[in-house]
Amino acid sequence: MNISIIIPTRNRALQLAETLESIAIQQLNNNIEVIVIDNGSNDNTKDMVIHFVKRIPNLIYKFDDMPGLLTGRHLGAEIASGEILCFLDDDVGLNPNYLKHLANTFSNNPSIHLATGPCLPKFEITPPKWLEYFWDKTLYGKCCSWLSLLDFGNIEIDISPMFMWGLNFCIRKSTLIDLGGFHPDCIPDHLQQFQGDGETGLASKAIKNGISTKYIPGLMLKHYVAKNRLTFEYFKRRAFYQGVCNSFTSLRITNNPQENIQKKRKEVKTIKKKLRDRLHPFYRWIKLLAPSKKKRLPKDIKILFDNLAQIEADGYNFHQLHFNNNRHVKDWVLKENYWDYKLPLNDR
Repeated sequence: MNISIIIPTRNRALQLAETLESIAIQQLNNNIEVIVIDNGSNDNTKDMVIHFVKRIPNLIYKFDDMPGLLTGRHLGAEIASGEILCFLDDDVGLNPNYLKHLANTFSNNPSIHLATGPCLPKFEITPPKWLEYFWDKTLYGKCCSWLSLLDFGNIEIDISPMFMWGLNFCIRKSTLIDLGGFHPDCIPDHLQQFQGDGETGLASKAIKNGISTKYIPGLMLKHYVAKNRLTFEYFKRRAFYQGVCNSFTSLRITNNPQENIQKKRKEVKTIKKKLRDRLHPFYRWIKLLAPSKKKRLPKDIKILFDNLAQIEADGYNFHQLHFNNNRHVKDWVLKENYWDYKLPLNDR
Protein backbone atom coordinates (compact mmCIF):
# COMPACT_ATOMS: atom_id res chain seq x y z
CA MET A 1 0.00 0.00 0.00
CA ASN A 2 1.26 3.50 -0.79
CA ILE A 3 -1.45 5.61 0.86
CA SER A 4 -3.43 5.01 4.05
CA ILE A 5 -6.40 7.27 4.76
CA ILE A 6 -7.14 7.31 8.49
CA ILE A 7 -10.51 8.55 9.77
CA PRO A 8 -11.15 8.62 13.53
CA THR A 9 -14.87 8.79 14.31
CA ARG A 10 -17.42 8.61 17.11
CA ASN A 11 -21.21 8.72 16.78
CA ARG A 12 -21.24 10.57 13.46
CA ALA A 13 -22.54 7.90 11.12
CA LEU A 14 -24.34 10.34 8.81
CA GLN A 15 -21.39 12.70 8.42
CA LEU A 16 -19.01 9.75 8.08
CA ALA A 17 -21.16 8.41 5.24
CA GLU A 18 -20.64 11.65 3.30
CA THR A 19 -16.90 11.47 3.90
CA LEU A 20 -16.74 7.87 2.68
CA GLU A 21 -18.93 8.73 -0.30
CA SER A 22 -16.46 11.45 -1.33
CA ILE A 23 -13.73 8.79 -1.23
CA ALA A 24 -15.74 6.11 -3.01
CA ILE A 25 -16.32 8.25 -6.11
CA GLN A 26 -12.57 8.75 -6.67
CA GLN A 27 -10.24 6.55 -8.66
CA LEU A 28 -9.28 3.89 -6.14
CA ASN A 29 -6.79 1.05 -6.52
CA ASN A 30 -4.91 -1.47 -4.41
CA ASN A 31 -2.36 1.18 -3.48
CA ILE A 32 -4.92 2.95 -1.30
CA GLU A 33 -6.46 1.75 1.95
CA VAL A 34 -9.06 3.48 4.12
CA ILE A 35 -8.97 2.89 7.87
CA VAL A 36 -11.92 3.92 10.04
CA ILE A 37 -11.18 3.90 13.78
CA ASP A 38 -14.40 3.87 15.79
CA ASN A 39 -13.74 5.57 19.13
CA GLY A 40 -16.70 4.11 21.02
CA SER A 41 -19.76 4.82 18.85
CA ASN A 42 -23.17 3.55 19.96
CA ASP A 43 -24.95 4.54 16.74
CA ASN A 44 -24.87 2.67 13.41
CA THR A 45 -21.30 3.67 12.51
CA LYS A 46 -20.13 0.08 11.97
CA ASP A 47 -23.07 -0.71 9.68
CA MET A 48 -22.37 2.48 7.73
CA VAL A 49 -18.77 1.43 7.15
CA ILE A 50 -19.82 -2.08 6.09
CA HIS A 51 -22.18 -0.47 3.57
CA PHE A 52 -19.13 0.95 1.73
CA VAL A 53 -17.01 -2.22 1.71
CA LYS A 54 -17.96 -3.14 -1.87
CA ARG A 55 -17.30 0.39 -3.14
CA ILE A 56 -14.04 1.10 -1.31
CA PRO A 57 -11.40 -1.62 -1.74
CA ASN A 58 -9.20 -2.20 1.32
CA LEU A 59 -11.66 -0.56 3.73
CA ILE A 60 -10.73 -1.44 7.32
CA TYR A 61 -12.86 -0.93 10.45
CA LYS A 62 -11.41 -1.03 13.98
CA PHE A 63 -13.14 -0.36 17.30
CA ASP A 64 -11.32 1.07 20.33
CA ASP A 65 -13.21 3.06 22.94
CA MET A 66 -10.21 4.53 24.77
CA PRO A 67 -11.29 8.21 25.04
CA GLY A 68 -9.56 10.77 22.85
CA LEU A 69 -8.49 11.43 19.29
CA LEU A 70 -5.09 9.83 19.93
CA THR A 71 -6.82 6.46 19.74
CA GLY A 72 -7.86 7.00 16.16
CA ARG A 73 -4.65 8.67 15.08
CA HIS A 74 -2.07 6.36 16.64
CA LEU A 75 -3.98 3.10 16.28
CA GLY A 76 -4.62 4.06 12.68
CA ALA A 77 -0.94 4.81 12.12
CA GLU A 78 0.05 1.55 13.79
CA ILE A 79 -2.02 -0.67 11.50
CA ALA A 80 -1.53 1.44 8.36
CA SER A 81 0.52 -0.20 5.62
CA GLY A 82 0.93 2.94 3.54
CA GLU A 83 4.06 5.04 3.24
CA ILE A 84 1.84 8.13 3.15
CA LEU A 85 -0.72 8.74 5.90
CA CYS A 86 -3.68 11.01 5.31
CA PHE A 87 -5.61 11.90 8.48
CA LEU A 88 -9.13 13.18 7.86
CA ASP A 89 -11.99 14.25 10.10
CA ASP A 90 -15.24 12.33 9.83
CA ASP A 91 -17.22 15.38 8.68
CA VAL A 92 -15.38 16.38 5.51
CA GLY A 93 -16.01 15.93 1.79
CA LEU A 94 -13.02 15.58 -0.53
CA ASN A 95 -12.32 17.27 -3.83
CA PRO A 96 -13.13 14.62 -6.52
CA ASN A 97 -9.45 14.53 -7.53
CA TYR A 98 -8.06 14.71 -3.99
CA LEU A 99 -6.40 11.29 -3.98
CA LYS A 100 -4.82 11.87 -7.38
CA HIS A 101 -3.26 15.11 -6.11
CA LEU A 102 -2.18 13.38 -2.90
CA ALA A 103 -0.37 10.60 -4.77
CA ASN A 104 1.30 13.04 -7.17
CA THR A 105 2.40 15.36 -4.36
CA PHE A 106 4.44 12.75 -2.51
CA SER A 107 5.57 10.54 -5.39
CA ASN A 108 6.93 13.43 -7.46
CA ASN A 109 8.94 15.04 -4.67
CA PRO A 110 10.67 12.89 -2.02
CA SER A 111 11.60 16.05 -0.08
CA ILE A 112 7.95 16.73 0.81
CA HIS A 113 7.12 15.43 4.28
CA LEU A 114 3.89 17.28 5.12
CA ALA A 115 1.02 18.46 2.94
CA THR A 116 -2.41 20.00 3.33
CA GLY A 117 -4.85 22.02 1.28
CA PRO A 118 -7.88 24.31 1.44
CA CYS A 119 -10.36 23.47 4.20
CA LEU A 120 -13.48 25.31 3.09
CA PRO A 121 -16.76 25.60 4.99
CA LYS A 122 -19.95 23.74 4.30
CA PHE A 123 -22.30 25.54 6.67
CA GLU A 124 -25.47 23.82 7.83
CA ILE A 125 -27.09 27.25 8.16
CA THR A 126 -26.20 30.76 7.04
CA PRO A 127 -23.37 31.83 9.36
CA PRO A 128 -23.96 34.78 11.72
CA LYS A 129 -22.47 38.16 10.83
CA TRP A 130 -20.16 38.13 13.85
CA LEU A 131 -18.24 35.14 12.45
CA GLU A 132 -16.30 37.43 10.10
CA TYR A 133 -14.35 38.73 13.11
CA PHE A 134 -12.99 35.25 13.77
CA TRP A 135 -11.23 34.97 10.43
CA ASP A 136 -7.49 35.67 10.51
CA LYS A 137 -5.54 37.25 7.67
CA THR A 138 -2.07 35.72 7.42
CA LEU A 139 0.89 36.02 5.10
CA TYR A 140 -0.52 33.09 3.13
CA GLY A 141 -4.22 33.87 3.04
CA LYS A 142 -7.15 33.63 5.44
CA CYS A 143 -8.13 31.10 8.07
CA CYS A 144 -10.52 30.56 10.96
CA SER A 145 -8.80 28.37 13.53
CA TRP A 146 -11.95 28.31 15.67
CA LEU A 147 -13.69 26.17 13.02
CA SER A 148 -10.61 24.62 11.33
CA LEU A 149 -11.16 26.55 8.10
CA LEU A 150 -8.34 27.61 5.80
CA ASP A 151 -8.06 29.14 2.34
CA PHE A 152 -4.62 30.11 1.07
CA GLY A 153 -5.60 30.43 -2.57
CA ASN A 154 -5.02 28.44 -5.75
CA ILE A 155 -1.22 28.43 -5.90
CA GLU A 156 1.03 25.72 -4.46
CA ILE A 157 3.17 27.27 -1.69
CA ASP A 158 5.27 26.35 1.34
CA ILE A 159 3.59 27.23 4.63
CA SER A 160 4.33 26.85 8.33
CA PRO A 161 3.36 23.46 9.80
CA MET A 162 1.36 25.43 12.38
CA PHE A 163 -1.30 25.89 9.69
CA MET A 164 -1.60 22.16 9.13
CA TRP A 165 -4.67 20.99 11.01
CA GLY A 166 -5.91 17.51 11.82
CA LEU A 167 -8.90 17.46 9.48
CA ASN A 168 -6.59 17.51 6.42
CA PHE A 169 -3.22 16.21 7.59
CA CYS A 170 -0.99 14.33 5.13
CA ILE A 171 2.40 13.07 6.27
CA ARG A 172 4.99 10.43 5.47
CA LYS A 173 4.70 7.62 8.01
CA SER A 174 8.45 7.71 8.60
CA THR A 175 8.22 11.44 9.37
CA LEU A 176 5.35 10.92 11.83
CA ILE A 177 7.45 8.34 13.66
CA ASP A 178 10.59 10.50 13.61
CA LEU A 179 8.68 13.46 15.05
CA GLY A 180 7.20 11.38 17.86
CA GLY A 181 3.58 11.32 16.77
CA PHE A 182 0.64 13.42 17.93
CA HIS A 183 -0.23 14.77 21.36
CA PRO A 184 -3.58 14.14 23.14
CA ASP A 185 -6.60 15.87 21.62
CA CYS A 186 -10.42 15.92 21.73
CA ILE A 187 -10.57 14.43 25.22
CA PRO A 188 -14.13 14.24 26.66
CA ASP A 189 -15.16 17.05 29.00
CA HIS A 190 -15.02 14.91 32.15
CA LEU A 191 -11.37 14.05 31.38
CA GLN A 192 -10.25 17.53 30.25
CA GLN A 193 -7.22 17.40 32.55
CA PHE A 194 -5.73 14.92 30.07
CA GLN A 195 -6.29 17.17 27.05
CA GLY A 196 -3.17 18.10 25.08
CA ASP A 197 -2.28 20.30 22.12
CA GLY A 198 -3.02 17.79 19.36
CA GLU A 199 -0.91 18.34 16.27
CA THR A 200 0.76 21.50 17.66
CA GLY A 201 3.59 19.59 19.31
CA LEU A 202 4.29 17.70 16.09
CA ALA A 203 4.25 20.96 14.13
CA SER A 204 6.73 22.51 16.57
CA LYS A 205 9.11 19.60 16.11
CA ALA A 206 8.76 19.87 12.35
CA ILE A 207 9.74 23.54 12.51
CA LYS A 208 12.77 22.74 14.69
CA ASN A 209 13.84 20.17 12.10
CA GLY A 210 13.47 22.61 9.22
CA ILE A 211 10.44 20.83 7.77
CA SER A 212 7.81 22.99 6.10
CA THR A 213 4.34 22.08 4.86
CA LYS A 214 3.37 22.04 1.21
CA TYR A 215 0.02 23.70 0.58
CA ILE A 216 -1.58 21.94 -2.40
CA PRO A 217 -4.78 23.53 -3.80
CA GLY A 218 -5.86 20.13 -5.14
CA LEU A 219 -5.95 18.75 -1.59
CA MET A 220 -9.16 20.68 -1.03
CA LEU A 221 -11.97 19.50 1.19
CA LYS A 222 -15.24 20.88 2.50
CA HIS A 223 -15.64 20.88 6.28
CA TYR A 224 -19.20 20.47 7.53
CA VAL A 225 -19.96 23.17 10.12
CA ALA A 226 -23.05 22.21 12.10
CA LYS A 227 -25.37 24.94 13.35
CA ASN A 228 -24.47 24.24 16.98
CA ARG A 229 -20.90 25.35 16.19
CA LEU A 230 -22.14 28.73 15.00
CA THR A 231 -23.09 29.85 18.49
CA PHE A 232 -21.40 31.85 21.24
CA GLU A 233 -21.75 28.82 23.53
CA TYR A 234 -19.66 26.68 21.21
CA PHE A 235 -16.97 29.36 20.94
CA LYS A 236 -16.88 29.61 24.74
CA ARG A 237 -16.30 25.87 25.05
CA ARG A 238 -13.66 26.14 22.33
CA ALA A 239 -11.93 28.95 24.26
CA PHE A 240 -11.75 26.86 27.45
CA TYR A 241 -10.38 23.95 25.46
CA GLN A 242 -7.77 26.25 23.88
CA GLY A 243 -6.68 27.41 27.33
CA VAL A 244 -6.09 23.80 28.36
CA CYS A 245 -4.11 23.22 25.15
CA ASN A 246 -1.96 26.29 25.80
CA SER A 247 -1.22 25.13 29.34
CA PHE A 248 -0.16 21.72 28.02
CA THR A 249 2.18 23.36 25.50
CA SER A 250 3.79 25.69 28.03
CA LEU A 251 4.24 22.94 30.63
CA ARG A 252 6.04 20.67 28.18
CA ILE A 253 8.36 23.53 27.24
CA THR A 254 9.11 24.79 30.75
CA ASN A 255 9.61 21.25 32.10
CA ASN A 256 11.74 19.99 29.23
CA PRO A 257 15.37 19.50 30.36
CA GLN A 258 16.51 19.48 26.74
CA GLU A 259 15.46 23.11 26.50
CA ASN A 260 17.92 23.79 29.36
CA ILE A 261 15.41 26.04 31.08
CA GLN A 262 16.81 26.57 34.58
CA LYS A 263 14.92 29.67 35.58
CA LYS A 264 13.79 31.20 38.80
CA ARG A 265 10.09 30.90 39.55
CA LYS A 266 9.49 34.49 38.44
CA GLU A 267 11.22 33.90 35.11
CA VAL A 268 9.22 30.73 34.47
CA LYS A 269 5.99 32.62 35.12
CA THR A 270 7.12 35.23 32.59
CA ILE A 271 7.71 32.51 30.00
CA LYS A 272 4.28 31.03 30.63
CA LYS A 273 2.60 34.42 30.33
CA LYS A 274 4.35 35.10 27.02
CA LEU A 275 3.27 31.70 25.75
CA ARG A 276 -0.31 32.36 26.77
CA ASP A 277 -0.25 35.71 24.99
CA ARG A 278 1.36 34.27 21.86
CA LEU A 279 -1.11 31.42 21.60
CA HIS A 280 -4.19 33.41 22.51
CA PRO A 281 -6.72 33.50 19.62
CA PHE A 282 -7.49 37.19 20.13
CA TYR A 283 -3.77 38.01 20.19
CA ARG A 284 -3.28 36.05 16.96
CA TRP A 285 -6.25 37.79 15.39
CA ILE A 286 -4.69 41.22 15.99
CA LYS A 287 -1.10 40.23 15.17
CA LEU A 288 -1.88 38.46 11.91
CA LEU A 289 -3.80 41.35 10.41
CA ALA A 290 -1.94 43.60 8.03
CA PRO A 291 -1.42 46.98 9.76
CA SER A 292 -3.37 48.81 7.07
CA LYS A 293 -6.33 46.49 7.58
CA LYS A 294 -6.72 46.87 11.34
CA LYS A 295 -10.16 48.04 12.35
CA ARG A 296 -11.75 49.08 15.57
CA LEU A 297 -13.86 46.26 16.92
CA PRO A 298 -17.56 46.93 17.46
CA LYS A 299 -18.38 47.13 21.15
CA ASP A 300 -20.37 43.89 21.26
CA ILE A 301 -17.59 41.99 19.46
CA LYS A 302 -14.95 43.39 21.81
CA ILE A 303 -17.03 42.28 24.79
CA LEU A 304 -17.26 38.82 23.25
CA PHE A 305 -13.50 38.61 22.74
CA ASP A 306 -12.87 39.82 26.29
CA ASN A 307 -15.23 37.13 27.55
CA LEU A 308 -13.49 34.47 25.49
CA ALA A 309 -10.10 35.65 26.76
CA GLN A 310 -11.25 35.17 30.36
CA ILE A 311 -12.69 31.73 29.60
CA GLU A 312 -9.46 30.74 27.91
CA ALA A 313 -7.54 31.87 30.99
CA ASP A 314 -9.91 29.74 33.08
CA GLY A 315 -9.04 26.71 30.94
CA TYR A 316 -5.34 27.46 31.29
CA ASN A 317 -5.59 27.76 35.08
CA PHE A 318 -7.76 24.65 35.30
CA HIS A 319 -5.07 22.58 33.63
CA GLN A 320 -2.25 24.16 35.62
CA LEU A 321 -4.08 23.29 38.85
CA HIS A 322 -4.50 19.64 37.85
CA PHE A 323 -0.87 19.43 36.74
CA ASN A 324 0.36 20.75 40.08
CA ASN A 325 -1.95 18.62 42.24
CA ASN A 326 -2.43 15.35 40.36
CA ARG A 327 0.57 13.09 39.83
CA HIS A 328 -1.18 11.18 37.05
CA VAL A 329 -1.83 14.38 35.11
CA LYS A 330 1.76 15.53 35.56
CA ASP A 331 3.14 12.19 34.39
CA TRP A 332 0.76 12.27 31.41
CA VAL A 333 1.73 15.78 30.34
CA LEU A 334 5.45 15.04 30.55
CA LYS A 335 5.42 11.71 28.67
CA GLU A 336 8.12 11.49 26.02
CA ASN A 337 5.51 10.49 23.44
CA TYR A 338 1.98 9.12 23.23
CA TRP A 339 2.31 6.02 21.07
CA ASP A 340 0.82 4.31 24.11
CA TYR A 341 -2.35 6.39 24.07
CA LYS A 342 -4.09 4.71 27.01
CA LEU A 343 -5.17 7.17 29.70
CA PRO A 344 -4.26 6.48 33.36
CA LEU A 345 -6.91 3.91 34.25
CA ASN A 346 -7.55 5.12 37.78
CA ASP A 347 -8.45 8.56 36.39
CA ARG A 348 -10.85 7.39 33.67
